[in-house]
Amino acid sequence: MGWQTDYQMRGPRWAGPSYLLPEMPAGNLILETGCGNGKTLSSLGPNAIGIDISPTAVKLAGSSALVGDIRFLPFNDEIFDIIFCWHVLGHLSSSERRTAADEMLRVLKPGGVLYFKDFSRNDFRYGKGAEVEPSSFLRGDGIVTHYFEPEELLSLFGPSVISTASWDLRIKGVNNHREEILLSHKKTNTE
Repeated sequence: MGWQTDYQMRGPRWAGPSYLLPEMPAGNLILETGCGNGKTLSSLGPNAIGIDISPTAVKLAGSSALVGDIRFLPFNDEIFDIIFCWHVLGHLSSSERRTAADEMLRVLKPGGVLYFKDFSRNDFRYGKGAEVEPSSFLRGDGIVTHYFEPEELLSLFGPSVISTASWDLRIKGVNNHREEILLSHKKTNTE
């Protein structure tokens, strides 16, 4: 309910151009999980579908988005060429993260690529709020945020390419270290 309430109160929460998008061949069918108000979805082209649990966010995202749950994707097996999962799994419990990862791998074609991005344990917000599970914290806005390490991602998705992106975010004159962990997983024919 935290995200639905947030979008109802603030409207389009995310704005500006999407960045760090990988090259995507024309004609690929793309799924963006947790598309929110459509910031990234609008940059993915005409063959992109977004899914989000918040009906208000989906209305803001437009006609290529639908209400749905990443833990129970309403799609047939092996239909997407590319899946984006950016800042979504970090808002789920440990068991829900496993279920969602399995669902994304189910709908990804062999040879398809899943792109994951979320915050690492080196992010300045790690440890802020009430810890509800290891490395998962409930903030005052009612939204849980989990912070990842490479080993956890490998256990969810299997062999993958993992990297990090870091920068400083200045808040009230203080530099705060932000860090995302990124994963690229190419599905094999044996998964």
